[in-house]
Amino acid sequence: MKNLHLLQIFVLTLFMLSCSADDSNSDSAPLSDEPGMVATIDGGTFNNFLFTDGAYQASLGTNDTMSIDIADALGNQVSLFLNGTNGFGADIVKNMGNIDSNNFMTYALIRPSSPQISYYSSSGNVTISENRSHPTTSGIRLISGTFNITASTLDGTNTTSMVGSFTELEYED
Repeated sequence: MKNLHLLQIFVLTLFMLSCSADDSNSDSAPLSDEPGMVATIDGGTFNNFLFTDGAYQASLGTNDTMSIDIADALGNQVSLFLNGTNGFGADIVKNMGNIDSNNFMTYALIRPSSPQISYYSSSGNVTISENRSHPTTSGIRLISGTFNITASTLDGTNTTSMVGSFTELEYED
């Protein structure tokens, strides 16, 4: 009978140890089924164009900056350059045109494959919704967010808007 009582205590102890406050930690959440970027670009040379990534590169730069460069299968390109103002944590809003203490500016660049025109952000923002450790690969982080950006050509003759999101883009920590 004593062994049965000890067995019950042992099982209860294992159950209690397996439950912890860390279970709600987003770092251990499973990976998204569809990481990447999707956006609608409208205006200028775009007409309600659905931009879906074909390839991307997200990287940390010097002086606490981040660059997210994305291309679709047609050769259209989007670059988001985020300066160090307030870091890259969840709920951080990066405003286009903001200049940080190291004189780096947050901006977006939109380039259609044809004609080759460059649209530079004139207003808008990027909101980081999540920045977490990769659940299975050390030294890798996953960043997600949304954006709403207006961009114009340098001469101001063409304007476009881009609204969308990026989900769990990987970058080296």
